[in-house]
Amino acid sequence: MQHLTKRFESAVRELVADGPVKRRLVLAFGRHLDDLLIPDIPEPLRERFAALHAALHRAEPIGREGRLQVSVRKMSFAEATAHAETIVELYADVVRNADRAEPLKVVHSEEKMPRYQTGG
Repeated sequence: MQHLTKRFESAVRELVADGPVKRRLVLAFGRHLDDLLIPDIPEPLRERFAALHAALHRAEPIGREGRLQVSVRKMSFAEATAHAETIVELYADVVRNADRAEPLKVVHSEEKMPRYQTGG
């Protein structure tokens, strides 16, 4: 989970840098989040991340520009801002989820437990 936290943190750092929001959105998503797979994302966040990914890849590539660049270029300023906000919100949720420990797993073993552990 720490790997995911770092990726989103880096994306947020790109978003708060200088420059037009569309350029920052392309850099943030393209450099840090574009190659994430849906199963890499915690279950409660998958749907929002998938929707973000789809929105940033809806346009067909044109010339040397890829899907991400063309999709963001065609967006309004308000749309690009909303997608940037989604990245920040996802980052906050990833950080909150990172603090939770994974559920304990039951492990069965054929080995006998030592008597001092069983009280016998």
